[in-house]
Amino acid sequence: MIKAIFIRNQSGSLVSAKLTGHAGSGEYGFDIVCASVSTLAINFVNALEALTVCTPDLQLDDIAGGYMEITVPQDSSGDVQLLFEAFLLGMTNLAENSSEFVQTRVIEN
Repeated sequence: MIKAIFIRNQSGSLVSAKLTGHAGSGEYGFDIVCASVSTLAINFVNALEALTVCTPDLQLDDIAGGYMEITVPQDSSGDVQLLFEAFLLGMTNLAENSSEFVQTRVIEN
């Protein structure tokens, strides 16, 4: 199962997302749920870099996979927050439609 944990700071801004695990909904290379999560996450990072002045801190497990952590500055702009909220929305919708493979949680910090 893929677990996505989003962190909101005290002012309500999203500041990080941690994705862990593997969906296991299909064979390696043909797992559509895994591909969906990867697409949402990579598009979020690419959009931040292309459409804002924010360069996120990105942590990956390049060897085993199944781990990605994205962190943005605490005082990030409205554009960054809009993209982050869109990423959260996509992940939440995916979790609702594929709850046996994806779990999304938001933690207020």
